[in-house]
Amino acid sequence: MRHTPRLVYVIPALLILICIGVVTVQFDYDPSQWRDQPGNATGPLKRHSPPTNGAGKEALSVKGLTAMSAAEIYDRATLSDKIDGKAELYLSAGFQTLHSRRFVLENAHNLWMERFVYDMGSNKNAFAVFSSQRRQQAQPLDLTPDAYQSANGVFFVLGKHYVEVIGSDVSQDLLTKMNELARVFVAAHPAAVKTAADERTLLPQAGLRPDAVRLIAANAFGFDRFERIFAAEYQRNGSSATAFVSRCVSAEQAQELARAYVAFLQEYDGRPVPPPDGASYLRIIEILDAYEIIFSHGPYLAGVHEAVDLQHGLALTGALYTNVSKANP
Repeated sequence: MRHTPRLVYVIPALLILICIGVVTVQFDYDPSQWRDQPGNATGPLKRHSPPTNGAGKEALSVKGLTAMSAAEIYDRATLSDKIDGKAELYLSAGFQTLHSRRFVLENAHNLWMERFVYDMGSNKNAFAVFSSQRRQQAQPLDLTPDAYQSANGVFFVLGKHYVEVIGSDVSQDLLTKMNELARVFVAAHPAAVKTAADERTLLPQAGLRPDAVRLIAANAFGFDRFERIFAAEYQRNGSSATAFVSRCVSAEQAQELARAYVAFLQEYDGRPVPPPDGASYLRIIEILDAYEIIFSHGPYLAGVHEAVDLQHGLALTGALYTNVSKANP
């Protein structure tokens, strides 16, 4: 479900257009739309290179698959040459380099695929671009903790890498080879499979769908100071609410960001609501027929965004506060 910030609608027309564009990139981006389409087996290259860690000599070990092109390497300055100018999502999330290469089925030269290996600099950055592009009709894979396949693609996170394998057509034979290509990449990088726990573990588990978790790299909820926010939508009795959490550099930064977000909401006619008894640490703002609930605890900034029902939002906040308190006693 698309998380279009309700706050945006009270901002002047120019800012509305900008925010809608940002949210569209974050939540509706379809990787296959920005790749070379079937039949277009040539494209702009940054440079060719022999197989490297990103290009992957191990890929050549997949039986029935042969290289169709040399490896292509792109950096921050040239990424938009490869993905038709849709590079801002990656750049804002910490993109470093892209290695891509095309492979073709030996027994069906009309069926080919391209593997994109994005070095995002960290596991969090890789998850940010993975989660913001996740297709709703996706089939989870046991490839890595964060992996799925679509009708013509395989997508996964491995350490600091976000990897896509996109096929030229919808074909079971092609999809089988794409999965094999993905698995040899994972096997070649065993140390990257285990990653440190992050804020996702603090989100309330009751009612949480694993594919609902997002990491918003920048401008979360229309607030330009909210960066690297983990968020997930929850449903209860037909009402929705989005829990969010982020670990800041310090407790002071978390407190200051919480205050700044409250001020931002009030600037656009948000109305303070008294917190329940015993929960003075919460700041609740009613705005545009929904509720924002914000708190900080130690270095954590957390809360609930766009709770349609206040009681649902408070219940979600209570579970989130319990988890955060255990993480930072």
